[in-house]
Amino acid sequence: MPFRRHKAAFTLIELLVVIAVIALLAGLLVPALSRAREQGRRAVCMGNIRQFIIGIQAYASDHGEHLPSGLSDFLDPEDEHTPILSRAMRNALVKNIGDERSLSCPWLRKPFDQPGGWYYVFQGQDYGYVIGYNYLGGHQGTPWPLVGLANAEWVSPQRTFEAPSTPLVTELNAWSADEMMTFAPHGPRGAILESGHSGNASFEGAPSEQIGAAGGHVGCLDGSVSWKHIRDMKIYRGSRRWDEGGCFTTW
Repeated sequence: MPFRRHKAAFTLIELLVVIAVIALLAGLLVPALSRAREQGRRAVCMGNIRQFIIGIQAYASDHGEHLPSGLSDFLDPEDEHTPILSRAMRNALVKNIGDERSLSCPWLRKPFDQPGGWYYVFQGQDYGYVIGYNYLGGHQGTPWPLVGLANAEWVSPQRTFEAPSTPLVTELNAWSADEMMTFAPHGPRGAILESGHSGNASFEGAPSEQIGAAGGHVGCLDGSVSWKHIRDMKIYRGSRRWDEGGCFTTW
């Protein structure tokens, strides 16, 4: 009687080993791919900031080398905020740049992705457009006095020929206790978002670093843009008024 040949088959232990190896490889590859995608996002964002600065410089060249105003549309001229531009100033910059998308980190979502931009109105008063970056030029009364968590002061540049290394546009790592919002455009694997909303309200206005911000780009008056890790950043006031309830930001 001839012997039957048995087909080769995996044992249960061999199958478990294969599954474990696949899981291990997936655990190594997925974070690496996520980091690679985030590096791509950062490159795009760097390009946006460069375009933003080009638009600022083009505006200044037509206005006696004066940088665009940092004033809002609010009736009180001292109610300034680094992420807010007046309607007229935003429109002028969009005209110079040719694309409104350069005024916001492309990975932020609601409410920055509204058609025409996010125009902020509070208690019936127009404030202006909340852009997806901090614009540091053309603000008045700087340095704004230290309050709350702020541990550094900044001086707003007014003309294009000031110190070339002066920060002009930075990422919107910002938060506000009164508004119950925190923005973190770049975490280890992309923007920190809750349900697609950039405000992250459930963190109740906690600092960007506390919700996982990894850092951000800093664009200077000379057009240079570089990445800065969150641990190397200082905290600044992003609002001229409102003390501890106003906007704080880090770059």
